[in-house]
Amino acid sequence: MSRLTCLAFPGRSIPMAVLERLSVAARELPASVRALRAVPGVDQVLVLSTCERTEVYAWWTDEADPAALLRALAGQRGLGPEPLLEHAVGLTGREAVQHLLRVTAGLDSFVRGESDIVGQVRAAVQAARAEGAVGLEVQRLVDAAVNTSRRVHRSTGAGLAAGSVASTAVAAVAGLLPDGLAGRDLLVVGTGQVAVSVVAAAREAGARLTVCGRDPERAAAIAPAGARVLGLDDLPGALLDADAVVFGTSSPERLLRAGDLGPGLSEHRSGRELVVVDLCVPRNVDPDVRGVPGVRLLDLTDLRGAAVPGRRPSAPAPAALELAEQIVAQEVDRFLHWWVDRAAAEPVRRLRADVEACVREEVARATRGLSPDLEPLVAEGIRRAVQHLAHGPTRRLLDAAAAGEDEVVALLAGLFAPSAEEDQAVPAYSPQPIGNTSNAAASATPRR
Repeated sequence: MSRLTCLAFPGRSIPMAVLERLSVAARELPASVRALRAVPGVDQVLVLSTCERTEVYAWWTDEADPAALLRALAGQRGLGPEPLLEHAVGLTGREAVQHLLRVTAGLDSFVRGESDIVGQVRAAVQAARAEGAVGLEVQRLVDAAVNTSRRVHRSTGAGLAAGSVASTAVAAVAGLLPDGLAGRDLLVVGTGQVAVSVVAAAREAGARLTVCGRDPERAAAIAPAGARVLGLDDLPGALLDADAVVFGTSSPERLLRAGDLGPGLSEHRSGRELVVVDLCVPRNVDPDVRGVPGVRLLDLTDLRGAAVPGRRPSAPAPAALELAEQIVAQEVDRFLHWWVDRAAAEPVRRLRADVEACVREEVARATRGLSPDLEPLVAEGIRRAVQHLAHGPTRRLLDAAAAGEDEVVALLAGLFAPSAEEDQAVPAYSPQPIGNTSNAAASATPRR
């Protein structure tokens, strides 16, 4: 499994300024996949980029070179490799498989058990497949990850958090407003999946909704009955009356800066605090908004913290978490078993074919000139002896395949393959027929 590597940059341990530079929008995925697959030795590649992480999974044709992958990623994102080295987490083989399965099951999210990540993993593999960068191994790995997520959520039920980043944001807003969200004006900026989830959670909380998007028609499509729909040009005016605003777009641009919140904002709002939540990576709201009087800004780093009022606890029930980890371990073993069988199939076939060829050759040599009734006995003896000798190397080959010891696998696969030199050096064995001792008697030294 040394051919599989993962280069991970987890949001919980990487500065937001670095994470947003690494973030790969959906429209940028094809170019990123092409750049990373161009790294020498990379056969298949998967790029997973969410608001919580950027990860690159690579399947190598031969020796893995994660450093080359990191340099390619840095170059593709317009960065030097040095800042990334400090924050990169490198995983290989079983650890890489386990990581993707845990991520897809929501076990590595700050809202434990959230299910939005499954759709993001599916979108990542679709983008890579469209570029011809997904083969059987990576597809089976993603299938295993999605199946793991399905099993975890079906088996744990309500034991894992049923929330999401969006519902956590809405809960945080409700906690910051004096009387909660019911009957308060919430502005949602965006029309993608994050915005859809925010709208659903806010509607459940009883908020009065306004949906603002670059495309008003798409904004209208996600807005519930009775909600206002606005274009992005209307955003500054909408902020005057909103109690809170949640940004959930895929735009790489800053949509709100401190300069957009002029001195008239505080006057118009009569001292009411405006709660601004930015769920985007890259951020839609410039960090300098924190310095504007009367504005409370929260981004993903703040939501991960424990001090946000109203933040839903993300810790799952201990029993549910234990069961989820057991399911992950089972699915990791299942995938690795499939991979070992696949990796060892051709070497084992070659080894067995060479063993059979060796048996046939030795039987032909040993039975030349034997009486027909003795040939089967000699042939069976040789066959058993050679197959017994081959049993140990076969088991060792399977173990080596499981451990990713490719050189050992190649060596053992050719163990019984005769070289051209051996074929020339070993003369054919021609035994004398039993019962005919004339030549032996003529050459033997008589006993005294």
